[in-house]
Amino acid sequence: MTKNKPLIEIEPKWSKRINIIILILAMISFGLFNLNSSDIPEGMFEDPNTGKPMLLGPITIEELQQEPFNEWYQIEFSEYEVDVRTVSELTTAIDNSNQYTYEIFLGTWCGDSRREIPRLEKIFNEMGVDMNNVAIVAVDRDKISPNGEQEGKDIRYVPTLIVNKDNEEIGRIVESPSSLSTTLESDLLFISLGIPPIPNYDEENPIKL
Repeated sequence: MTKNKPLIEIEPKWSKRINIIILILAMISFGLFNLNSSDIPEGMFEDPNTGKPMLLGPITIEELQQEPFNEWYQIEFSEYEVDVRTVSELTTAIDNSNQYTYEIFLGTWCGDSRREIPRLEKIFNEMGVDMNNVAIVAVDRDKISPNGEQEGKDIRYVPTLIVNKDNEEIGRIVESPSSLSTTLESDLLFISLGIPPIPNYDEENPIKL
């Protein structure tokens, strides 16, 4: 009885190569070759929109000064010129009191946050603010932190700076300085004087404190 021959004869060397290709494709399909995971440093999260690293939850200024965020942070920090005259009035108004605390909600993915937060740190430095009195929380694109620090804070846009006195909110700056004052320094001064600015996105409806 004649043994049937295969329709296609494959040389042994090609058979081995084909098996290797099949194995690689199988590994990729099961996610064993995750080419993006190594791009996200430990302690950071992946932005689902861009695939780039982002921070989430309570953070420090030092974390914003590390790669890859330092590229935009240091540029904005170094180039911003603080309005020292207004800061002088501001420090007189608040008397650099520990009664004042600050909460910052930002997105490392957000252009407004990248612009305003380095500037704000420079202003705080000029004011002599104790950074232990500044809480910084990074949120995702839905304005949510993994531990829920944003809950009850009415965080609609980022960055949002909340100014507290004796643990009570007395004003906030949202996204950018208000259209009337045009600078962070002036907005902070108005807040300290009991005249909190109205956010640009809601000028007809002041934030309820």
